Amino acid sequence: MRIIFAVYKRELGYYFRSPIAYAVAFALMLLLGLLFSGSVGQAVEFNLQAQQFQQQPITASQLISNVPTVLVFLLFLVAPLITMRLIAEENREGTLEVLMTLPMNESAFIIGKFLAAWTYYTIILLLTLIYYVMLSTISVPDAGQAFTIYLGAWLYGGAVIAVSMIWSAVTEDQIVAAFLGAATVLVLYLTEIGAFWASQQEITAGASDFIREIGLTAHYHSTLLQGIIRAEDIVYFILMIVGALFITTRLVEIRRWRA
Repeated sequence: MRIIFAVYKRELGYYFRSPIAYAVAFALMLLLGLLFSGSVGQAVEFNLQAQQFQQQPITASQLISNVPTVLVFLLFLVAPLITMRLIAEENREGTLEVLMTLPMNESAFIIGKFLAAWTYYTIILLLTLIYYVMLSTISVPDAGQAFTIYLGAWLYGGAVIAVSMIWSAVTEDQIVAAFLGAATVLVLYLTEIGAFWASQQEITAGASDFIREIGLTAHYHSTLLQGIIRAEDIVYFILMIVGALFITTRLVEIRRWRA
């Protein structure tokens, strides 16, 4: 545990010293801020018209889901950016072999780096709670639904970060690692489209359901984003994280033995 914390502290410190990390956070918050402002403006205009035509107005609970939803979508770009250097840079500079000579195992090394990246993402996610506070001054959103949405976004981010770390362990080139990570996450995000295509091609329903279930979307957009907590969704994200970290650990272990 002490080794994990040492690696975690080292990597987390790097994020707070890196201009790239600050640039990513600033760009995200600026984009999400513009999105939130536009969504509130449209909601106010729609609600004024809804009063005239006796339509159902847009509630604060509906608005609170917009920011995490966009953040989750953008993770196919953000997660590879914050993980591309974690192991690739160690490989390129030759420091990985040196670190592996220290009294630590590969799993502690990988877990420490993963937790640091996940903490960085968590900080960004928590910063978006300012929009929840702002909405509370107008109309109190459903706290239970908001908690579920943010829990899902947090777990989703952890899974995506873990998957992106695999490619950082595969290649020494950070750009290649980022590109492969983005492609992988995007594929996992778009599995709903693949499942729909499979159903249209008269492929068995079991195959279509399998494609849908291995993807990220089915375990967030259809349930957690709607305020519904299912044990299978929580287990899916946990298994995704554990499985990706296991693969990354084995890759680092292979590189160590080759060295």
